[in-house]
Amino acid sequence: MSARVAVLLLWCLPLGAAAPKPALVLVQQAPQAGDSRIVRLDPDGRVQVLTAEFAAAADPCVAFDGQRVLFAGRQRAGDAWQIWEMGADGGGKRQLTSGLGECREPIYLAQAAVDAPVFEQKVRWFCFTSTAPGVLDEEGRGPLRSLYAQSMEPVPGRGIVTWRATYGLGGDAAPTILADGRVLFSAWQREGLALMSISWAGEDLNAFYGTHDGDLSQSEACELPDRTVVFVEHHRPDAHQGGQLARVDLRRPLATHQALSRPGEEYRSPQPAPDGGLLVAHRPAGKTWGIYRFAPTKSRLGPKVLDDPAWDEYDAQVLAPRPEPVGRIPMVEFASVLDVGELKGLGQLQCLNVYDSDRPDRAEAGRVTRVRLVEGVPLLPGEAPARPPGGWPPAYVRTRLLGEAPVEPDGSFYVNVAGDVPFYMETLDAGGQVVQTMRAWTWVRSGDQRGCVGCHENKELAPENRATQALIRALPVTLKGEGR
Repeated sequence: MSARVAVLLLWCLPLGAAAPKPALVLVQQAPQAGDSRIVRLDPDGRVQVLTAEFAAAADPCVAFDGQRVLFAGRQRAGDAWQIWEMGADGGGKRQLTSGLGECREPIYLAQAAVDAPVFEQKVRWFCFTSTAPGVLDEEGRGPLRSLYAQSMEPVPGRGIVTWRATYGLGGDAAPTILADGRVLFSAWQREGLALMSISWAGEDLNAFYGTHDGDLSQSEACELPDRTVVFVEHHRPDAHQGGQLARVDLRRPLATHQALSRPGEEYRSPQPAPDGGLLVAHRPAGKTWGIYRFAPTKSRLGPKVLDDPAWDEYDAQVLAPRPEPVGRIPMVEFASVLDVGELKGLGQLQCLNVYDSDRPDRAEAGRVTRVRLVEGVPLLPGEAPARPPGGWPPAYVRTRLLGEAPVEPDGSFYVNVAGDVPFYMETLDAGGQVVQTMRAWTWVRSGDQRGCVGCHENKELAPENRATQALIRALPVTLKGEGR
């Protein structure tokens, strides 16, 4: 029998104080096994169910002022999950999404303006995951889940604005906002989840930690005040089964990995606490998930907050103010003045040097003469796999050529490419043979301008400051495939 599920919100719980006594916790009875609901626990022990009118509710995210909560909810069994907002007392609920498939994992974003070119009318935004595309992920495991950004109030002259922010074909999950305004999330990379970062509008996709070459997955990340990022690391593709806690330094994530928990211990949903520690969900051997404190500086599990054998508890968050992240101007709006005429629907991509790589099989200088961009087209539910599983491109993706462009002698290239479509790249030699194949999806937002240093280059090294031959020529090749 599956355990019942509760989602706990802690009301200004003093993390430096002693562990709360069991009398401070009331077990919430679910109407049926497997349902989830959001409850609030006050310091005086009073417990209130905040989502009693919902068949299921989950994924709470506390606002920066500590007064409101985003969450995913289903009003009736069988309904699609939608994003809602409510007050900290459960009142004033309002539905924010509709007609976008299954919507989960909302997070608050910084206020931002999109009224180019002045950018004066700031509004609040939020990010969430959604199955709106209506297609399968690259392995046919289920509907493709992507990140979206939506305004929480009407943008002057435009109403509610909704953007799709990620265009990978593996599926994305667990977004979180960093203090510098970037969104950190988990993206499926061939055989597991890796941490990636983007702007809140979907620009500037970059690897943060973990790659498709490893056998570990990283998910459920959160940033701490000491500028470290804590996450769950596991061998299983499903993060909800838990894993070990690890962290990296925000300034050098690829070189500062540190395991926080002991092998065999199971954790999930770490969240920062006001004292610099963590609230985590932990599952002792043979028991259900419960809420505990965790001291990352000591790599030690702290006192138990709530752990009842009839329930699984996770996603604990403190209802208290927290610093608001940096707001960023979305380049897709700033560059929209260029998104006209022949450039409409395109983005710009330039590479500094295809020979800049940390791969052992990197191409020798002068061998590469062209680059090929190949679009991935996900299949609809019910369609047969395009190819056997396990190779590249993945089984549930058809491909079509976007086009080829010359690579200059210094290794640079410069293209206008179809915006908002997933693609991978191949480098070619003079005979048209493939030299290297990129085995991951990338994209450029329509109207955006994006650059890359090389092909699988060291992500912690800055490139040489020089004008490339491709940029000096300033004659980008347009690659948008047939029919566009």
